[in-house]
Amino acid sequence: MAEIGDWIPDKSIRGLYQRVRQTKTTWAVKARIRSGRNITFTIGDASVISAVQARKEAKIILAKTASGIDPSIERKTAKLVADARNFTFGKAIVDYTRLSSWGEKTKKDSLETLQRRFEDWYSRPLATITREDCLNRFRKIKTDVAKRQIAIDERMEKAGNPRKPMNNEYGIAEAQKAFRIVNAIFSSYGNDSAGSEKLLPQGNPVLVLKDKKQRHALKRRDNFLDIEQRENLLHELSIISHGQYDGHCTQDDADLVWLLLHTGCRFREIKDIRWENIDLTKETLTALDTKNKTDHILPMTEPIKKVLERRYKDKRGAFVFPSPIDIKKPMSAGASFKRLSDAIGFRFSAHDLRRTLATVALEQGADLDSIGRVLNHKKQGANAITSGYAQTTLRHLRGILERVAEAFFEPIIDASEAEEKKL
Repeated sequence: MAEIGDWIPDKSIRGLYQRVRQTKTTWAVKARIRSGRNITFTIGDASVISAVQARKEAKIILAKTASGIDPSIERKTAKLVADARNFTFGKAIVDYTRLSSWGEKTKKDSLETLQRRFEDWYSRPLATITREDCLNRFRKIKTDVAKRQIAIDERMEKAGNPRKPMNNEYGIAEAQKAFRIVNAIFSSYGNDSAGSEKLLPQGNPVLVLKDKKQRHALKRRDNFLDIEQRENLLHELSIISHGQYDGHCTQDDADLVWLLLHTGCRFREIKDIRWENIDLTKETLTALDTKNKTDHILPMTEPIKKVLERRYKDKRGAFVFPSPIDIKKPMSAGASFKRLSDAIGFRFSAHDLRRTLATVALEQGADLDSIGRVLNHKKQGANAITSGYAQTTLRHLRGILERVAEAFFEPIIDASEAEEKKL
């Protein structure tokens, strides 16, 4: 009677055995490769594989060992090849995200873009995504964005607010942004292989955009709010808190835009700011993990401090702008600019507010280097070395922001004085 650990030789094929194990009996081959190394190769479960099938497989294995081939290595290579062929776009994203040097904000934004534009690709093997797929998806992104923007244009024009001329065609910026991320992912696997199988046998399919001249340098946006637009916006922001206000904008909308306009910070730097980064005593706010990888400290002017003090009295959770659904997260603010744009009759973005502050600061006599420090622009070349020694004081930045705030309100004050004189 066979016992655990026994090797029972087959009666027909020399080198084929039934190996008795604790849980099951398996078919296995013992052989010597032509180079002289002994190997053991398991064929499979004896309760599933018949003797006829096992003998047929054993002959193939023995023929390989006789010619110097190690079937164990061949099996591992075949598995690697199969895994390579089944390595999906979704898995590639996970791996690339883990290995990349993305900051948290960049990672979040990139993953949201991938989810929004390529969700149907996630389950596809990487090697099956073709140049044609990339070209078609690039064009689809442009078309989808254009349809949405045209619908907004038509709605605004019916309300008597025609759009400003665009620097670039609709959708091109979103499409190029999306494929910059996809290109980085594909490029990182361009030289990877499993056995003789390349992970991307046809190369990086995103390169079709370059070949077909679909990607080109975008014209820089230069939109900012002129005096009349600033006046309309500031008026709308000031009446939202009134009890009789019957518009669709919220106090969160107003406070978020107010702080963006008066600080020149980037959208996420204010939207995601926490109370631990606000010092009402020292009158400073600190934006962490900024685009240029440095913490950005700004002084509070009176317009900034008033909003933060009011919000602090009613604070909920760690964020200055918590989500109304989950206070452990910041608000999405996705519809804030749409609501305010509809209310004041023209469209604007967070970056338009940033350019507005820079423009007004320049009008008020601030030099470009100081404006760059307010906006936390990254220094280049020799200036980067000099700036490390000549640190801008908070007092200097406060002076710039205070002059900008005064300029924001000058048109409104002048109009009020004119009305009083008429009376």
